[in-house]
Parts: sequence; structure tokens; C-alpha cells
Amino acid sequence: MRIWSIILLALGGLRRTPLRVALTALGVTIASGALISMVAFALGIQERAEIPFKTLGLLDIIQVSPKKGEATDDAPMLDDDALEEMESLPGVAVACPDFRAAGIKISCGEKTETVMALGLPRQVPLLGVTPEVFVAGGYFSPAEVPQAILSNRLALDLGFDSAEDAVGSTVTLEASGLSPQESATFTFDRKKLQVTVVGVYDLPDMMPGPMGKAVLLPVELIRDLPGTQFERALERLKSGRDPAEAGYSGATVRVSHHSDLAPVEKAIQDMGYKTRTLLGQLEDMRTFFVFMDVLLAAVGTVALVVAGLGIINTLLMSVLERRQEIGIYKAIGASDGDLVVLFLTEAGIIGLMGGLGGLLLGRVVSWGLEIGANAYAHRQGVTAHLDVFAFPFWLLAATVLFSAAISVLAGVYPALRAARVDPIQSLRRE
Repeated sequence: MRIWSIILLALGGLRRTPLRVALTALGVTIASGALISMVAFALGIQERAEIPFKTLGLLDIIQVSPKKGEATDDAPMLDDDALEEMESLPGVAVACPDFRAAGIKISCGEKTETVMALGLPRQVPLLGVTPEVFVAGGYFSPAEVPQAILSNRLALDLGFDSAEDAVGSTVTLEASGLSPQESATFTFDRKKLQVTVVGVYDLPDMMPGPMGKAVLLPVELIRDLPGTQFERALERLKSGRDPAEAGYSGATVRVSHHSDLAPVEKAIQDMGYKTRTLLGQLEDMRTFFVFMDVLLAAVGTVALVVAGLGIINTLLMSVLERRQEIGIYKAIGASDGDLVVLFLTEAGIIGLMGGLGGLLLGRVVSWGLEIGANAYAHRQGVTAHLDVFAFPFWLLAATVLFSAAISVLAGVYPALRAARVDPIQSLRRE
């Protein structure tokens, strides 16, 4: 029998019991809708979690730290000489000591905010501060004047009407804390300076770290602020070294390309330092989401298997009701294989209808849940829109094909029962 003839016969057979077929297809629709909704939720959460890693250049960064609290023969100091050596490695764009200071007061007019200050090199952006995240202005310029980059939230809290208004303005920084001295002790110091705002950035909501409300300063500026070298002072007290020999507690190395990450990290480890990359964290996170995807897909598959039992019941009833029809098919020359294909086609059509209906149901359910989640988030003070479901094309296609495949498998037993019908007995009985 030709394929189109089989399809037409299958459609004709299904039309004889429209209510039964519709209810069976509805079961597949609900099951496939649940499957695609759960997997789309896991994919949406994963996609949202990976945005900062992919769009902000965080996968090009290596965090470096000494192996021990103080330098020994086996654990070299992390100092300026070490950073110069790292910066000379092939594939390294910049190596910069980690400077940050908490409790920095920043003032503009009558507005004063207390924030974290972080130090960045002038030549290459670090910590995800790439051109894509600037909402006004840009990165540090080579000019010698003190410069600063504000987060968008900080700019608004300081009273600026917009990010554009903040660029070019002058704000006052006040820092206080421990400062390294020439002697064996260190003193508490306070320092004020005025800086020019050259840029305003706005990071994604899931960007890790304290940068949601922070001020970014050039390394050469922040290293002279009180409190930024507190850990170096402690190292000096423990080791008895001169302040210049205390070393840094950490540094950040940025590579020129993703492909340079592994060899550069290996070279730094060979120098005797500990390293940490966000790529490893991303892989761990992806592993977690793979298990999450498999778990949710398994739950949806169970629902599809239950729907498949409904298909078995529907087709078995159809075989019993159409014994005379099956006998006639065999009497006019239809083979057992033709009958198997006919009933498998009917099962596949039910699965296909249910899979397509599941796509629509899954999208509607996820749309409703997303609206509800955003409404609740807005009541809790979250202003950003949450996209918690993702529907890539492969998921849509896989859901339909998987629903059809489960349905075809469910139709195997009824199809074999139909093929074993004795035409003589069925026609004589009727």
C-alpha cells in the first residue's frame, strides 16, 4: 500500500471515534505540554544564569592568589615583579593587583553614599566592565586627572537625573583606613579627593560580586587610598618585611582570547600560585543544570508514558470494533505488514496532534507563569523583567517528535493484534 493511502485510511479510521481519539490526544497534549514547560523552565534559568559569563568577558579572567599566607621558598610572593612576569606570558592582555576598599564615601552636593571601590587598569577593562555595559560615557581615558566610573544605581542615588547627567560631573571621595608606613607599624589615615565621572555602567541582575552599587577607580589612584592595602599591612606585620615587599593578597589576569585561558592558567600555576577561573564554575553550573534538565524531562516522560497507555487502550478498542474491516483488507490483498503500518500510523497521528497541542499548551502555561512571577517580583521591589522560560527550536521539534515516537511505540501491540486477525474468522463472525 502507498504511504498516502495508508495515511488516508488511518485518518478515516480515527474519524469513526472522534471523541475517543480527541480525549486520547488530549492526554498526550497535557503530557507533552508538561514536558516542554518543565524543560523550558530549566533551560531559561540556565540561560539567565550564563548571561553574565558570556556577555561580560568573565570567562577570560583568571583570579590569582599566593599559595600560603606568607611567602616561602615553595610559595613565592605575589608582587609587582610577579605581575610583570605574568603580563609577559603569551596570550595575557593585562595582569592587575586586586584593590578594593569598603566604606568609601562618595558625595555630590548634599547627597552622600557609602559604597565599595574597586581598582581597574586603565588599558584593558576587567570584571565585566566592557563597552556593552556602559549606559553613558565610557572607560578610563589616558588623561592624568583623577577619574571614576559609577554604577547606574549609584549615579541615581547621588541625585543625577540620568546616567548622561552624571558623565563629566565632579564627585568627592572620602576614604579612611590603615595605610602602610616606612616603619614597622601602620597608621589610621583619612583622605579626600575629587574625581571626574567618565562613565556609568549597568550590569545584568545576576552579575556576581559587589558591583551593583560601586565606584571603579584606576589602579594607580585606588592603591594610594587608605584602607586598600589593609591585607598587605597584615602580611608585613606577620612577616616583618618592608611594606614594598609585603606582596598582594590577590590579582586578576585577563587573557586575550578564550583559547589562551588554559595555557596561561597552567603557566601561572607553574610559577607557584593558586588560580581560579569562572570557566570552572560555569562547567559546574552546567553540570547541575544537565541533571536538572534530565530530572524534569524524566517527569514529563512518565506523563507521556501514561498517555501512551491511553493510546494502547484506544487502538485495542479500535481493533476489536474493526475486525470485519481488517478481514476485508486482508481479503483484498493487504499484508500483515500493511496492517501494522496502518495502526502505527494512527498512533503516530494521535501523537503528532498531541505533540503540537502540547507546544501550544506549554507556551500558554509558561506565559501565564511568567506573568505571575514578574507580578510577584515587582511587588517585592524587583524592577527588571524576568525571562524564566526558554524555547529553543530544538526543544520544540524534540517535543513533537518524542510525543509521536512514544505514541508509535504504544501502538505496536495493537498493531500486532490487528495483523494477527484471521480474515476468515472475522468475516464469518460478522
